[in-house]
Amino acid sequence: MATAQGVDDMSDQLHGPVVVGIDGSEEATRAALYGAWEADRRRVPLRIVCAHQLVPPWGPAVVIADDAWEHGWLREQLAKARSAVAERYPDLAVQTRAELGSTPSVLVDESQTASLVVMATRATAGLVGHLTGSFSAQVASHAECPVMVLRPIGEFSDDPTEFRGKPVVAGIDGSPESERALAFAVDQAIARESELQAVFAWDMFDIHDVEPLVDESYSLTDSAEKAERLVTEATSGWSGRYPDLKITSSAVHSADAVATLAEIGSRAGLIVVGSRGHGGFLGLRLGSTVDGLIRIADAPVAVVRGSYAERR
Repeated sequence: MATAQGVDDMSDQLHGPVVVGIDGSEEATRAALYGAWEADRRRVPLRIVCAHQLVPPWGPAVVIADDAWEHGWLREQLAKARSAVAERYPDLAVQTRAELGSTPSVLVDESQTASLVVMATRATAGLVGHLTGSFSAQVASHAECPVMVLRPIGEFSDDPTEFRGKPVVAGIDGSPESERALAFAVDQAIARESELQAVFAWDMFDIHDVEPLVDESYSLTDSAEKAERLVTEATSGWSGRYPDLKITSSAVHSADAVATLAEIGSRAGLIVVGSRGHGGFLGLRLGSTVDGLIRIADAPVAVVRGSYAERR
């Protein structure tokens, strides 16, 4: 069960810079401003990174004729993002870097020394959305620190006065990965002056962890009670440690945890999940569920990898 190791204990993981990946889009500028808020409240530098490749990903036959133009464009995008951040956070230490390589590989490398990676995505449901969201899913599934993914839809604003007060939804299942996600969610809820909603979207295989399961051995009522106990125990330590933080918990019987969390989080300021990597989270056997949540959730999604906490 999750224990209240404490947001104070998590602070050991928060000394690295906040890294923001940009690509010149409006969404990327928004990500830079959100990352600046995170860096400012953590009192760490903000590092704005723009990745580029010598050969464009759409085909080796395309040749960049003007290398000076490319470098000028990179400098322009970094300066644009830095200027937007400086206008709102004039005292924040900001670093800018242009890195050679693919966006996922560069940001995963940056995550090794970062406290948080922030990136925007144009991901939506459907094939096109899946392709445009693949970069963010790759980073979220392999980064060594938590990753915040912002989508271009929904009511989210990079202005803290807009998302402050909106609930933080944490998907949990009692695993060590979800314990770390819950700790991250507690920190976010406190910073946002928001309530925390802990949600366990379960089915009978999550509860029993056996297969095949014979009908005679299964009781929906017993499983529901077990799920309720799990989510209550997972949050009880945090309630005791932070009595001023409003925490609600619920266990929802669902065969589609991604859709359930997205629906519950549709009015939230943030959805937080824990990841074991390899495309999955919360121990669910649903394929690329991190990718699925990133593509359909209206709220920003934070993915917390276990390896980050383990190497500290």
